[in-house]
Amino acid sequence: MNLLKVIDLNEMYGIDYPISMDGLFIFDHDKQWNNSFFKLNYQFRGLILLLCKQGTLTIKVNNISHRVAKGEVLTILPEMTVSPVKWSEDLDVVVFVMAYDFIEKYSILPELSSNKEVLNQLAISPNQQDSSMIEELSLLICKYYAIPKSLMLEQMIQYLAFSLVTAVVKSYVSLSEKQNLQKNRVNEITDHFFELLNEHGAVQRNVAFYADHLHLTPQHLSTLIKKRTGKSVKSWIGYEVINKAKAYLNTTSLSIKQISDKLEFADASLFCRYFKRYIGMTPNEYKNQ
Repeated sequence: MNLLKVIDLNEMYGIDYPISMDGLFIFDHDKQWNNSFFKLNYQFRGLILLLCKQGTLTIKVNNISHRVAKGEVLTILPEMTVSPVKWSEDLDVVVFVMAYDFIEKYSILPELSSNKEVLNQLAISPNQQDSSMIEELSLLICKYYAIPKSLMLEQMIQYLAFSLVTAVVKSYVSLSEKQNLQKNRVNEITDHFFELLNEHGAVQRNVAFYADHLHLTPQHLSTLIKKRTGKSVKSWIGYEVINKAKAYLNTTSLSIKQISDKLEFADASLFCRYFKRYIGMTPNEYKNQ
């Protein structure tokens, strides 16, 4: 049996299937089945939606077996462990794999990740109206995903992906009821933290900065965010820094030193070590890949 492995988006599909959009990967069993996550024991730091169009699939998530049939949707939440599966010969699925940095600004994600109804029923059968909406959104995403993309088109695809997740969320009674999405104190703190992170995260890497703005101790904030999202404050800060660094590397001609200065690192070597810790390669290697 394969050992459990924590993987990123690059390892999810292998080198044979190049990224066509940062943070999002879409595949079906016909073209990419052999290199898909169905062949791995793994834990992925992101969100996965599997839409079954035909046939049946059995998959273990957190050591619990889930059977997915035609018309059903399987949600695999961040940090869940997934084991090898079996499937029917006529299986036809489309799978949306979304990395943390792609989905992190989706406001319902913390609620989705901690909801007991979702955790107890990862595979759902949407009603006819919701099923039609899910199918239409998935077709739109796949259509625009397959063509050359501008920054504006990538943003549109991201919003369509958020809409797809929302359409899936509608099938859970506890999440679709209005009162469950009203903000309580914990939600307010979480939302305010992400607002601060979005505004200052690229240069403010100290947990105390966010704790001070939220009138909490760093330890209290860290505990709350970890419990609410499954990910630490430092990890969220790291992803924000890396996302900004990637944007500079992908869309500008700035040197590594200039990017390091913009992100307010003490020197370029410190920035390079920080980047490599998260990405597994240096900024230059990432830019040249």
